[in-house]
Amino acid sequence: MDQLEKLLEYGVLGFYDRVEVTEIFAHLPDKTICNIFTIIVAENRLDEKIASPKLINNKRLVVSKLKGWSFGILSYTKNINDILLNIKELKEEGSWSASGNMQTLEDQFQYQPPKFVPPDSFEEVPLNKVLKNNFWNGSHVVELQNSTKNKVIPFLESPELLQELSEKIQQYIPIALASLSDRLGNFLIQIPVTVIQAQFQHSKSENDLRLKIAFHPKAKNRKLRVNCEMEYDKIINGYGSYEIKGTDLVIPMDSDYGPHKGVVWDDEHNLILAATRPSSFVSTFSVEIGIIENEPRVFKIKNKDIEEDIRISVRHTQRNDVGDKSSNHDGWVQKRLYRDEKIRLTKQKKFIQYKPKAGDVESEHQKAISDIKSLIVQYGEKGAWLWDPYLNANDILKTLFYCPYFGSDLRALTNLSAFNDKCEPKEKAKGKNALLVEQKKIFQNLDSNLYGIKFEFRARIGSSGWNFHDRFLIFPDTREGVLAWSLGTSVNSLGKQHHILQKIDDGQLIADSFIELWEQLDHQDNLIWKHQ
Repeated sequence: MDQLEKLLEYGVLGFYDRVEVTEIFAHLPDKTICNIFTIIVAENRLDEKIASPKLINNKRLVVSKLKGWSFGILSYTKNINDILLNIKELKEEGSWSASGNMQTLEDQFQYQPPKFVPPDSFEEVPLNKVLKNNFWNGSHVVELQNSTKNKVIPFLESPELLQELSEKIQQYIPIALASLSDRLGNFLIQIPVTVIQAQFQHSKSENDLRLKIAFHPKAKNRKLRVNCEMEYDKIINGYGSYEIKGTDLVIPMDSDYGPHKGVVWDDEHNLILAATRPSSFVSTFSVEIGIIENEPRVFKIKNKDIEEDIRISVRHTQRNDVGDKSSNHDGWVQKRLYRDEKIRLTKQKKFIQYKPKAGDVESEHQKAISDIKSLIVQYGEKGAWLWDPYLNANDILKTLFYCPYFGSDLRALTNLSAFNDKCEPKEKAKGKNALLVEQKKIFQNLDSNLYGIKFEFRARIGSSGWNFHDRFLIFPDTREGVLAWSLGTSVNSLGKQHHILQKIDDGQLIADSFIELWEQLDHQDNLIWKHQ
């Protein structure tokens, strides 16, 4: 608490006379109130009257699959001394009464020491998705972390519920909770730095950086220092540490490439007053000029008995690079980094290309299957889901059944319509119901004790759900969040022809689509086999 009081002290980071409190809360079916997320932002409103608690949402917010739950957003202001008492009460007694209504919170809260959150650069800072206007110098943040999260478990277990709630909240306030599920139930205090305004720029002289500083009109000058570094290829190419005298400082940097990071340090209070994430300046850009030929390319396409005339505009393009080009050394480094990255992605199984040669198809298939099993062992502790329109029982036995974790949530989705279309004529004659029975029998007759297996296999049949084509391996709950890989081909074809196994940038989107289809196929007719 002493640290928080120091940060809020008048004139240290800003000239705050109050805080704005925004509470996102839930009314639960048992008539209790639950804190979803509360942010407390230090502000100066020039002695404006203290604002009483007021609901921001004009109607109750509800999430479609949470019966009996409703949500609200409460906003009000408080003076600094009062909010410090409320935070102390929360920390020591687990109760919250800042809005005037006493809430006894059943969860446990841990005080997290202050951290500094810089504004976004070309890299996004995740916490900025819930902070208020953290565009300039950055903010100090103190959190009371909900360490048990008992009341918000439905959102942790079902990301699509959190996404729906987050979207509804963002209709009223710019807080994107879906991207920070670990902050659910927390109380966060944000202290923006407003005592100075700091701006890093390119000096327009060689590769040097320039720092401009402006003090708040009420602020007294203090001893400040700037530390700046440029990093490229995991090497610090440039570094400078200087005392800031005046309002304009040039920071010499010898390197001509690599992003820079800067920190403005307050020697008097031992605090960061400004910082940047890795940032860079535009030194070169490309201009492309296109010239369209007078004569188009003309050809005909025959579609059944109808011929269609096609005309394509033909153009010449010329690209010119404008500005300072980096040294030739940088070009060689880029080529080596590309090779290193390709090797790294292959080792981490983020990008693997299969190119079977004649006579080597089966060994490449086994290698691809082995890679899938390796991913399941690495990331499947809490669950692994296979999504493949041609997935069959034998494919599952070769992959998901190798998951070594007891009770891991194993799921599989196939499309019997597509599966039937791919079959030989004799197999097609069996019909979808016969295929369903055949797949069930493989599991029913399986010679296994099924120890530790929690598995469910569903199929799209007829008009339920929707047709799907792409193939994915999804890990819904890992330490890195939701992860997903595109298989590039069906499991039974892995390694047998050219394809790429590649990690997806946003696994959550793939998992959400899987869950949406999974729930539409939650019927006995779509169930192939299940074991708890």
